[in-house]
Amino acid sequence: MKKRQLKIKSFVNELKNNHHWYFITIVFDNTTYFRRLNNINEFYKRLSNSKASLTGHPSNRLWWKRIVPSGIYEPLLTDENLELNFIMTTKSKLNELELRCRAKKICPYVSIKISYQENEELDKLSSNTYFSYRQNIQLFGDIKRLDSAK
Repeated sequence: MKKRQLKIKSFVNELKNNHHWYFITIVFDNTTYFRRLNNINEFYKRLSNSKASLTGHPSNRLWWKRIVPSGIYEPLLTDENLELNFIMTTKSKLNELELRCRAKKICPYVSIKISYQENEELDKLSSNTYFSYRQNIQLFGDIKRLDSAK
């Protein structure tokens, strides 16, 4: 687990060196979410790998390949809500409206916040203790490939 924590910390420390980085928080009502999706990680799977699409746009799978995201996401489950927090880099700038629409088509959300290169958010993450006790962080993209190669 220690190696994984270092990998996550290294990813966060390198964010400023990337052209496009985001903090995205999506909040779902548990009743709606679990009626539509089978488990906590299914939203990510559908966003990154499904054949579903928006009218006139490529499938989620092709869209995901085009933006080449890499990063981490952390699900936080409470009695009422599921909050998915993404920290990611992309090859090209995201069309935020398109992301909102793709997310809503998978499962209607209570709220979504997309922060683009906000240093205040980055400062919170850069604290030494932020990732020390987090067990449910999922890696995706290059960071996951590099993690599993070691």
